[in-house]
Amino acid sequence: MAAKQSLLKRQLKRFFGEAFDIPEEWQGFIDAVDSAYTEFDVDRELMERSLEVSSQELLELNSEIRAILQAIPDLVFRLDAHGTILSVKAGAGGAMPQQEEMPGKRIQECWIKYSGNRFSEVLRRVIDEKSMISIEHTQGAKGLESFHEVRLVPLLHDQVVAISRNITDRKSAEAKLEQMHKQLADASRQAGMAEIATNVLHNVGNVLNSVNVSANLVTDNVRKSKISGLAKAMALLREHESDLGAFLSEDPKGKLVPDYLARLAEHLRTDQEATLKELESLRGNIDHIKKIVSMQQSYAAVSGISETVNVIDLVEDSLRMNEGSCSRHGIETIREYGEVPPIKVDKHRVIQVLVNLLRNAKHACDDSGRSDKRMTVRVNSSDRHIRISVSDNGVGIEAENMTKIFNHGFTTRKSGHGFGLHSGALAAKEMAGSLSAYSDGPKQGATFTLELPLQPAQESA
Repeated sequence: MAAKQSLLKRQLKRFFGEAFDIPEEWQGFIDAVDSAYTEFDVDRELMERSLEVSSQELLELNSEIRAILQAIPDLVFRLDAHGTILSVKAGAGGAMPQQEEMPGKRIQECWIKYSGNRFSEVLRRVIDEKSMISIEHTQGAKGLESFHEVRLVPLLHDQVVAISRNITDRKSAEAKLEQMHKQLADASRQAGMAEIATNVLHNVGNVLNSVNVSANLVTDNVRKSKISGLAKAMALLREHESDLGAFLSEDPKGKLVPDYLARLAEHLRTDQEATLKELESLRGNIDHIKKIVSMQQSYAAVSGISETVNVIDLVEDSLRMNEGSCSRHGIETIREYGEVPPIKVDKHRVIQVLVNLLRNAKHACDDSGRSDKRMTVRVNSSDRHIRISVSDNGVGIEAENMTKIFNHGFTTRKSGHGFGLHSGALAAKEMAGSLSAYSDGPKQGATFTLELPLQPAQESA
């Protein structure tokens, strides 16, 4: 320490010469400088030790992140606020073509094909709202395309992580399921099956799409569960059963265990809530299928059970049954709800009509080829009726078809069967209401309106 304290004196001797006699009045200044240097040297040593520990922690964290990236099958992109690729990592699926050439390019140009500025708008929402958003996109020529789900997660400094997963197999399974539904409908019509059986297939097929989505989500939640992390933590604790207190309070790894278990518990709780939510949705849809079958079996002979319901709740249930399909096809849904009173009605029959109208609107938007596909659902009331209208900006209806649109067997779609609107009009009539259609012509969209009485017919004045 004495050598350090005499540093300034040595420097002065070296500068002025060994014979230089340092004035006595300089001694206070020299002592202050030596003291400051000593404190600086101690702080420097402490900082070096701290940096060494931090560097080790960063190395361990990087090693853990690298192991995770290598284990998952997804592609992971790091993007800036404009969508420029800062880095890209391939998971367990191996490297992808042109991976090394991607950094510096915009992801919209080399990976995600999204119409217009829609991806930039989604990216801005992720950054501004600090929330995760999932989108879907396709790669390759038609007939050979692959489908991908991309989850966008915000980072610091206006950066975003894009995790891209190949969902082609799932899409293929969904397409096969839809094709099976069409084949069943065609077979039933060609074989001359009764209308009741065809209606069951049609309505159950709609609900099965939602069942399929819920089942896939539950499967994904279970597959991605972090329960294995709990087993690893317990194994670590068992290894230190003899010195558990010291391990948790003194060992660097042990100190991390309580916080890790707390975060793991919260993650598992969130997973459980999400799974229970989807299972409840699954149960509701299966119950609805049972109601459809039961209702159709007694359709001609016995009226359905009427309940006092909130019409907007029924509309939301119907939208939920179609939301997976609308989302996959990029259809924007707009809600315009007025204040309406509860009414007494057969709610399953109302849902049957609404699901058909929403499904038809989705097909009309799809067949139009528009990039801004849009569907608007309005609910309002008058003195005697509640009106639920479903409008689309799709292919529209030709004037000569307006008088045939509700006829049994009439359809303008190759894969259509021509009984959805017919059965909907019959259901509306059975409820003392009506189903009507309006269109300004081809490519002008269409509006279908279900009108229901505020009071059941037998209770009306």
